[in-house]
Amino acid sequence: MDLPIVLSHKTAWLYHNVARPSEPLSRASSLYDEDSLANEAEPTASLPKLGLDAKGLRASTAVGIATDYLVSLGIPREELNHIDTLVNFDFERSTPAGFRCHVFGAPVPPGHLIEVAEGLLVVDEVMCFVQAGSWMSEPEQLEYGYEICARYHLNHLSTGDYIEMGQRYTVADLIAYCNENRSRQGAIRAAAVLKRVHDGARSPMETATTIMVVAKRSQGGLGYVKVELNHRVDVPNEFKYLAKAGFFEIDVYAPASGTGIEYNGSDHLDKQRSASDAERMTVLSALGFRMIVLTGTQFAHQLQLHRAMNAIALAIGLKCDRSEAFQKRQNDLREFVIRHWDSGL
Repeated sequence: MDLPIVLSHKTAWLYHNVARPSEPLSRASSLYDEDSLANEAEPTASLPKLGLDAKGLRASTAVGIATDYLVSLGIPREELNHIDTLVNFDFERSTPAGFRCHVFGAPVPPGHLIEVAEGLLVVDEVMCFVQAGSWMSEPEQLEYGYEICARYHLNHLSTGDYIEMGQRYTVADLIAYCNENRSRQGAIRAAAVLKRVHDGARSPMETATTIMVVAKRSQGGLGYVKVELNHRVDVPNEFKYLAKAGFFEIDVYAPASGTGIEYNGSDHLDKQRSASDAERMTVLSALGFRMIVLTGTQFAHQLQLHRAMNAIALAIGLKCDRSEAFQKRQNDLREFVIRHWDSGL
């Protein structure tokens, strides 16, 4: 069995859901050079030893080892009917049962590989995003772009809540990779999707709100991409008597019209939070911002969200599409963006 095994495509996406590796592979330049690998120092002790380097290891055994390891991380076994792997060139492709081998068509960029166990690597989320076009729908890939460039992590394989974390990649990182690899499968579609992705979403609800605005009309969105996330507004000295805070951040901001869109979930029902929200809206309105608030209740009901999105469209200067066909597409998009929210609206 040739080593290392490189997890890619949907298998890599599954891996990144359950484990968020952040360290690049230190020996990436030697990945496919057996002599160089033999001369390297011993691998880091913290890397799991799975036995993939055993002499005479059969491919079927390697499939079982890799599958068991991924299941131990929290990936459901039923998601691993096959394991997606990546090789440099077509002549390296092999098709043992249980592996689905993809060809990159050039040396895999070492800076986009992460070592997760001895003999086992995974493509990073930048590469995974481009590959996602081969199995994700366009709205799914759009959402994935927001998640990669977000300040949170949501495990799609778990019913747990999202985790706040620092932003690990930027839209510019993803665009740079697409530009450097335009001839690779999926790069052109990924670059097109990235035109609708923005940095720094702080929650899945903020991502959902933004997608309802930026997604194509043909997919149920407003098709309006000129927005910013978490736009900072400093409170001028002459208005500081109106608010305790020295600045506010607007969830989704459309600069051309001065329109701000906020998502207020159930946590905003707290009395103190409600008072802070009222103060915030008073100051932002006094500063000339046109503020529109979306709530979980609106997201939970088709007509309520449709009316709210009409208000946003009018505020940013768009024509409202009230046709039955568009409302159907908009409702499909609504159901898509809230599918993981459960009772957390």
